[in-house]
Formats: sequence, structure tokens, C-alpha cells
Amino acid sequence: MCCDQSPYCCFSVPRFFKLLPVVRSTVFTLLFFLIFFSRTVHAGDTFISGTVRAAQGGSLNGLVFIEKGRLYSKDFRHGGLIKNGQFSVRVDGGGTYGIHLYATGYVYFPLGIQVEGGNDNRGQYKLPPNPAKAMAPVINEVTFNEGSNATRITLLVSDPNHDLSHQVLALNISTGEGFRMDPPGFVFPFTKNYPEGIYTLLYIRQEKVDPQNWYFVAADNKCYNSPVLGSPFSADGIVPAKTTRGGSDDTPTGSDSEVGVRESTVSGLTVFTNNCSMCHYADSVKTKVGPGLKGLYSLDRTPVRGNPVTDEVIRKQILEGGIDMPPYSHLTENEVTAVIEYLKIL
Repeated sequence: MCCDQSPYCCFSVPRFFKLLPVVRSTVFTLLFFLIFFSRTVHAGDTFISGTVRAAQGGSLNGLVFIEKGRLYSKDFRHGGLIKNGQFSVRVDGGGTYGIHLYATGYVYFPLGIQVEGGNDNRGQYKLPPNPAKAMAPVINEVTFNEGSNATRITLLVSDPNHDLSHQVLALNISTGEGFRMDPPGFVFPFTKNYPEGIYTLLYIRQEKVDPQNWYFVAADNKCYNSPVLGSPFSADGIVPAKTTRGGSDDTPTGSDSEVGVRESTVSGLTVFTNNCSMCHYADSVKTKVGPGLKGLYSLDRTPVRGNPVTDEVIRKQILEGGIDMPPYSHLTENEVTAVIEYLKIL
């Protein structure tokens, strides 16, 4: 019975015990849904995916390698094939990663990215053609030596420029594993130019290794990479970039009329996006791969080499390259002029 003095007098111990099963059931139901939806949000696989095209047009084939942590951390873990301009690689959750793209006859593309866990993190990438293919690293004499519980894989790597980077890489497409191969002899941690010679990977495995599942690539410090190499690890095993317009050729093709249209409609922003943006920010002075170029023409000297900031100096550096920068001699006169004018308004 309730009393008049307080509404709480209506509460009684027997009534509480009658309601207890209902309260308990409600609490358990709420906890179940909280746990279920929490796991649903975070249980999804994490992917790094993207579209890869030539700067002058056309889809590319090649390799993608993913390193865990900041760009150039050297902790390569994952990789995959780029087929008809598309790739998708599963990674170990969200965080900071470095992405590296390689296609035969093209300048390689590095980029640090922030990955959102449980999602497909997609990007669009463009690679300019390598203007000095004869200066790219070369992979020879690939061997697979089976042991009792491991396979020793070796490559003979040479580099005409003698500025080979740490990127001598191996990909197992059957597992999605990417590896940085060990150089010949000891190399100091902050060494820039790596030695030429025999690179080694000791691959611990439970099953017999099938060489047809393996691909290799090497890159130097000017962003030139070797031909992408697969089985049978000879000239017949080179994976051509195969742009959609260029058939089986390694570089984009186009008729004289197409080139004329490209020159007459050239945009500095487009040239920068297709050729420069993979290494340089346009809206910041921060370092990406090379220095950010915002406000370049307000400086007295160029950021790295310290040369006077003039049209002639910038034009020469674009066409001939610089410290760790490949030459972009494939650009037409109109394209170089357009990108210089674009740099002036940054």
C-alpha cells in the first residue's frame, strides 16, 4: 500500500524481486547488441586498393608493395599484382603505410598514406615514363634453392648508375607477402646507395615453393626501377606495362595528331598532377618525397640544390633531373612551359 507522504513509499521489496528478471534480461540484451555491433564495425578486413595509369593515358600492369609504418621504413610486408590498372592488397588493419608502385619502363611511385581500418582505402595514381631506361637497375640469375624447411632465393642485381636503393623486392602472389631482400654483406642502417651483387631471401615455408608465384623488382635512388620480372626470370618473364592504347609496348603511344592536341590543350595543373605530384606537394612546403613547392618562385634559391629560382634553372632541372630526381625529358616544350607557369602561382 502506498503512503501519502512520499511517492517512493510505493516501492516495495517484493515488487523489486518480481521486476528483477525483466531488468536483468534488458541489461543482457543491451550488452549483446553493444558487443555485436562493436565487433561488426572492427572485424572487416582492411585493404589498400587503387587505379594505376600512365601519365599520358592508359592502364598499367606491374607490382605494388606495401610497407608498414612511415614511408621508407623498409618494413615491407604485403604486395600484389597490378592488372589492367587495378590492384587490391589486404593489410594488417589501419595506421600509417608506405605504398610503392612499379611498372616496366616507368618511374616508380612512392607515397605515404594513412589507412582506415576495416575499409577499402582506394586511391588513383599516375606514373610517368622512364626517360632513361638504359639507366634502370637490372635483375639477373634468379635461383630457388630448396632446404629442409626453407627456400633460399637469390638475385644478381646490377645498376648502371651505381645508386641502387634498398628496394630489391620479392612478391609471393599466392600469399600476398612482400619482402625486402638482404643485400650482399653488411650495410649500415642509414646507407643510401646499396651495393650491387647477390641479394638473398631465406623464405621459411610449410609447403614446396612454386617459382611461378614469385615476382621481383629493384629500384634506384632516382626512382628508376628494373623491369618487373616473373617466371621464367629471363627476358621472357618481363611483365610489360601494356597501356590500353599502346598494346604490348612499355610506354604510351599516340599519333602525331594526338600529340598535337595534347600540346595545344596543355594545362600546367594537369602536367603537375600527372608528373610531379607523386613527389611534391603543390599546397605545402613539407617534404613528400621531394620538397614541397608552394611559394617556390618567392624564394631566392631552390630548396635542395640552392640554385637561383629562374625559368631557365627550373626548366633545366625538369628536363635533366637533379639530386634523386629523374629527368622528365619526355615532356614537350609546351608542357614544360605550362608547368613552370603553374609553379609561379603556387
